[in-house]
Amino acid sequence: MGIVHVVTVGTSIVRNALQLGLPPDAAAVVRAWASALPGSPEDVEAGERASPGQPEFQALYEVLSRDPRRVSAELNAMWGYLEGGEVSRAELLASDSGVSELCAKLLGEYLRRAWGVEAAVHRVPQLGRSFEEGLYNLLDALASLVRLHRSRGSRVYLNLTGGFKPEAAAAYVAACVLGADRVYYIHEAMREVVELPVPPLSLDPAYAGALKALHRGLAVPDRVAGELRARGLALSYGRELRLRRWVEVIVREAA
Repeated sequence: MGIVHVVTVGTSIVRNALQLGLPPDAAAVVRAWASALPGSPEDVEAGERASPGQPEFQALYEVLSRDPRRVSAELNAMWGYLEGGEVSRAELLASDSGVSELCAKLLGEYLRRAWGVEAAVHRVPQLGRSFEEGLYNLLDALASLVRLHRSRGSRVYLNLTGGFKPEAAAAYVAACVLGADRVYYIHEAMREVVELPVPPLSLDPAYAGALKALHRGLAVPDRVAGELRARGLALSYGRELRLRRWVEVIVREAA
């Protein structure tokens, strides 16, 4: 039975590599990438150069390979599983930026070369640009990957160390609904790996019918609609009440 790690990827590799020292030519370019806004010319350039044939990629990879745990927060969290032979594949979820995609590809390259672990990079549309759309796409990608690998008999571990904290919180809830086997991250204060419990979650019976009805495009009583709005699960669009897009994924998977 394989163990697949689904990893949310931030930009720690670029930021930490700059602190540890890059060749001057590469450092000047990478420094501009590290401070670039998603979609800016510098950010686009980072994504375009995210391949082993590019000098900046190679310079970053050399720093990463010398001190992987210090350079990559994601690898630091995963290290014990790598040493224990508990990583058969990694699915790397980058935000919608060239810099995050670059970091994910560096991470994938390191896992393949150093550990013989197959890795795939998935750039999640709108993640880090639009909260609602990006979170929906993240949870949708997560649901697809968990279903795929569990159907193949693999266990699925979710590494939430990298990326954005609000999105990570929602991904944790989704992981409990989806039946992921383990969720872990590096605790910011204690600087050690923390494994979170993954209790099987289901929709609250008090709201399940209403949530499923909205998911199918049906109306719900005004009192229930008000409670769903108060809990932030649904929004009004004129006279129409709709589930938040990211809530749709959880409702769909829990159905």
